[in-house]
Amino acid sequence: MAKPGGYAYNLLSTMEKIISVTDLVRNTASIAKEVADEGTIYRITRGGRGAMVLVDEEYFNGWMAALDEMRHPGWREEYAQTTRDIAARRGKDLDEVVKELGLEGHSRPTRRTPARRPSRARRRKSR
Repeated sequence: MAKPGGYAYNLLSTMEKIISVTDLVRNTASIAKEVADEGTIYRITRGGRGAMVLVDEEYFNGWMAALDEMRHPGWREEYAQTTRDIAARRGKDLDEVVKELGLEGHSRPTRRTPARRPSRARRRKSR
């Protein structure tokens, strides 16, 4: 399943897999590629129980933005009004708003390259 283009994509259509920590260790590179390229969500188990979830940064940021909105008082009313506006086809496309605000080229986040980690000094072997 190819990861849909665009900033916001249907979070429910994303593929989900459940694997153990051992599987994650054995297949880290291929799992990381699948998460980054296809948007696959991995639920990682430890001892047969859910321990963590591995998602791409765009998906994670979407959830963080949603949680941030839910911290505001009255978010339910705003959400209900927005839902009604969408159903009535009131509103503007994100690209249109970006253009109006003069933010061309900034409407979509860019992937950051990982920072290089400085090499750590090695300890001498003890005898």
